Amino acid sequence: MKEYAFDNGEEVNWDLLDTGFDWNNPQNAKMNKESYLDAHKNLVLCCHDVLINYRGGILFVKRDNLPAKNILWPMGGRVLKGVPTKESLKRKVKAECNLELENIKFLGSSRVIFSTDPFGHGKGTDCFALMYSADGVGELKLDQLHKDPIFVTKEMYVDLRDTLHPYIRDFMDKVYTPE
Repeated sequence: MKEYAFDNGEEVNWDLLDTGFDWNNPQNAKMNKESYLDAHKNLVLCCHDVLINYRGGILFVKRDNLPAKNILWPMGGRVLKGVPTKESLKRKVKAECNLELENIKFLGSSRVIFSTDPFGHGKGTDCFALMYSADGVGELKLDQLHKDPIFVTKEMYVDLRDTLHPYIRDFMDKVYTPE
């Protein structure tokens, strides 16, 4: 995916845009929690996910928060404001599972809508989602919001395919064509 950080004939300074709320370090957040919750309730979010090749398969975990709680899901989340997309994805993955990403490839985009939300505002979660694939390097260590890692091989995917969320299944089909 190309990014265009260009305005009024000049390159944009990414640092000027960094205003996000950081759930891992709320004391360092540049946006207050109430403003973030209001944005989640009323705006379409931009998220990125990654199908990580690791230990002979694609890494999936069960999320321990809404949306997509307790279902198989890849690593990822909200794109960090003021951070180039691939760098944002690398930071998210490092924070969530301690892996470094190599050979990152853009697979495509989708709009993913959930009736649930992590804050209880009752307006669901609406995301414009970017999906990537990459190789994972390092020692897997999940954070407190992710559990039960599995490494889905092509053979396993044939049996799991119909149980996955349609967004995940469509991109997995690009990685592992079902037989």
